[in-house]
Amino acid sequence: MQSLFLAAAGYTFKVAPDPNVPGAVGIQHAINGFAVYALMAAAAGFLLGAATWAIGGRIGNEHTAVGGKIGMVTSLAVAFLVGAAATLLNFAFNLG
Repeated sequence: MQSLFLAAAGYTFKVAPDPNVPGAVGIQHAINGFAVYALMAAAAGFLLGAATWAIGGRIGNEHTAVGGKIGMVTSLAVAFLVGAAATLLNFAFNLG
């Protein structure tokens, strides 16, 4: 059993993503489509948050106004993460 571990210790694993594998183009198109829908949802959430903040502030309901502000900030964070996803994932992959 000891010799099995010593033999495996000399092997080096390498991961090299190859974008030319079959189906990669279709998966990339699906990811891009998902990103578009995520950004559309973030834009809708931002506008709904702004409307909620405005209505809550106008009627004097502070709880509703704060909910609108949180919705706007959350939508901004989602849009940031969608835009930064590739950079963040490449950074994490290159750490290894």
